[in-house]
Amino acid sequence: MKELINSLLGKWQRDRAEGLPRLVAKGARYARELATAPLYLREATSVGRGTRTLERPRVENLGRMVIGRGTLIRSINVPVELVVGSGAELEIGDDSFLNYGVSVGAMRSIRIGSRVHIGPYVMIIDTEFHSIYDRTRMPEPRPVIIEDDVWLGAKSSILPGVTIGRGSIVGVASVVRADVPPFTIVAGAPAREIRKLDPAKFVSR
Repeated sequence: MKELINSLLGKWQRDRAEGLPRLVAKGARYARELATAPLYLREATSVGRGTRTLERPRVENLGRMVIGRGTLIRSINVPVELVVGSGAELEIGDDSFLNYGVSVGAMRSIRIGSRVHIGPYVMIIDTEFHSIYDRTRMPEPRPVIIEDDVWLGAKSSILPGVTIGRGSIVGVASVVRADVPPFTIVAGAPAREIRKLDPAKFVSR
């Protein structure tokens, strides 16, 4: 409860210049997002305090799905899709944001860190679901790790076996097939390094 009160006070301090009607509307929406999360995410194994849902995501959990504190899943326009296969696991850290149309499919293991910002229509998968020759056979899944403070641009694809290092940025519509070092900007299909970021200047929210 203390964390929730502090969060609301922080938002009020930030938004108070917008005027009372706007603040009331935003407060009501925030409360609704908090209230709907336990219902919409009821198939998850565990959901952290302060997690919110804006409209209904599609959730299918046949394994272990853990969603951290303060995460926002925004399914307005197009639902977010979270699918965990039998015996697989999906972990999403604290204070992350999944925008509309995001699709995450874990058939073995996908781990998304804290404060990760995932843009619209991003796809994250740990298997390509069928062999290029035998369409009835699923290839062996390879774990995906997205470390803390990563930003994934809209319509980017994160493919099986990839680790994206802390503080990195993936450009819009990029296809990430290989590991991305920490504090690196990548873009393209396949994604290639654009430039390095200075960790000394990095501020984690």
